[in-house]
Amino acid sequence: MSIKSSLSGPWPFWITGAVLAFLGIFMLYLFDDALGMSDGMLMIAEFCKTSAQEKAVANPPPLDWQTGFLGGIFIGAIGCAFISGKWKIRFKPENTPGGMAVGAGKAILTGFCGGFLVMLGLQLSGDSFFGQWISAMQLSAGSWIFLGVFIATSIITSVLLARRSGGKS
Repeated sequence: MSIKSSLSGPWPFWITGAVLAFLGIFMLYLFDDALGMSDGMLMIAEFCKTSAQEKAVANPPPLDWQTGFLGGIFIGAIGCAFISGKWKIRFKPENTPGGMAVGAGKAILTGFCGGFLVMLGLQLSGDSFFGQWISAMQLSAGSWIFLGVFIATSIITSVLLARRSGGKS
């Protein structure tokens, strides 16, 4: 197997898991804190709240590893979309019946509701999924419970969606 094919093709789950585990342990050693997104989001939300109350932009949140992590996720996602060639500006989802206004309205509503559910799940769990995973590596009982419920819910949802689509992917 060449280096080009191993870097451009999909990786087996066990290699990806081992790399993520190594990165998690390395981040714990480097920052002495579990890697997650909630602290960075809370700092940015507090900055926005303070700026709105004072009607002035002052004292931005520090650019540390937590806020840098959030920016890195955004930049990495856009970079991957450009590199893969799947970057498209769409005003409605593909294969959606109806005009552009109906399709765009559905896309906006779906995106807003999906984002709200992700935010709600993050706040209920107390951190991002990656942060929960790192906490589980530190043998946190709450994180193990969260991961067990997450896996069970994922399996049930996958089975129900497979039955709904008639077993076709």
